[in-house]
Amino acid sequence: MMSVLTKDDLESMKTNIEIIKALPNPPQAVKDTLEAVALLLGYPPRQAKNWAFLQQLCKTGRFQRHMQEFQCEDVNLNSVKKARRLLSTYDRNTISGKCHAVVGLFIWAESAVLEVENYLETRKELMKERKISQNGKNKI
Repeated sequence: MMSVLTKDDLESMKTNIEIIKALPNPPQAVKDTLEAVALLLGYPPRQAKNWAFLQQLCKTGRFQRHMQEFQCEDVNLNSVKKARRLLSTYDRNTISGKCHAVVGLFIWAESAVLEVENYLETRKELMKERKISQNGKNKI
């Protein structure tokens, strides 16, 4: 299960978001990480890919609020797949080398993807068990 963002995490993230939103043309790794975060938070792909839109989210503090309220049950499967693809190109060291300020968001996004994938796998197993159980009752 994904860890809850602490007050210290949020303060650090706030400082890092200040740095990120000031980047006029960030490295692709920064754009990809923020796009993955936006997708996981439920923003449409067209908006999640738009750097000006992502900067606006950073300016209003909506990223942090939505990250605090994150529920894996609400994430669209296609969004998770796209976020996974975006993040799979990088690791924490690569991200840190491109822009240290985005590392916390990258770690959060990786954790969120794993949480959603675990949730979906558990749900799939429960549905499979339920179907087997129902089929057994129908034979009696």
